[in-house]
Amino acid sequence: MRLNRKFLLGITLLSFASPVYSLTWQEVLDAVSPDKYDFPANAKNKHVTCWKKVYWEEYIEGDSYKAGYVKKYRKEIKINCPY
Repeated sequence: MRLNRKFLLGITLLSFASPVYSLTWQEVLDAVSPDKYDFPANAKNKHVTCWKKVYWEEYIEGDSYKAGYVKKYRKEIKINCPY
């Protein structure tokens, strides 16, 4: 019990010693806006992965016994991100 009191007293004193900053709604909305994710080309520690969805079809010919058909392919390919 005595340890808890000392711990709470220490936390209280430390919280008064540190400055307090409040966020405005404008700062929050600016932080999550989509244009904030446009990194400059020379940004460091940037980890961005871009994917391109590719779709193509291939016609498989038939013969006198089997009808021809269309085979469909879908693939996601990792590409270099445009800057």
